[in-house]
Amino acid sequence: MSRIATLLHRIARLVEFVTAVPLVAAGAVMVGVVLAATFFRYVLNDPLTWSEELARYLMIWIGLVGASVTLRHGEHIRITAIRNLLPRPLRLIGDLFVAGAIGWFLWVMMIEGWAAAERGGRQMSPALGISMLWPLLAVPVAGALMLVQHVIQTLLLLMGAQNEPEHESPMGGGPI
Repeated sequence: MSRIATLLHRIARLVEFVTAVPLVAAGAVMVGVVLAATFFRYVLNDPLTWSEELARYLMIWIGLVGASVTLRHGEHIRITAIRNLLPRPLRLIGDLFVAGAIGWFLWVMMIEGWAAAERGGRQMSPALGISMLWPLLAVPVAGALMLVQHVIQTLLLLMGAQNEPEHESPMGGGPI
């Protein structure tokens, strides 16, 4: 594997690690909040007014930002029936066309998500009383993280080095 491909794989792994640690923390906090809310509601008969809102915002962050990890591993939804019928040169052209469309979508998601977060920053969330900038910021942050992973994966596709043969997927099924 070329040095550039190795460097791209390392950058992708670094972005994944930097993304995964806060996601695990957010998941743990979300579970804790839901358990505390259940305890307060059904045992103490004194429901927490903010718990559902916080759990919802954490779920949004986990789902959107976690998509960048999914994108890196190629586990996103795709339809391959037509692609697999094409000869190899046309497959590459189709893959590059799809990569361009996805890249454009992620760019728009990032730019428009930032604009929406800025506009929403003037509003306050009903239960937590925080600026809506924080929940809405999940969209541009996720778009940026996915765009980084997508650009790396597209460059690796062009180089013919999508897979990391030295690292097996933690989910099984071959190389990452």
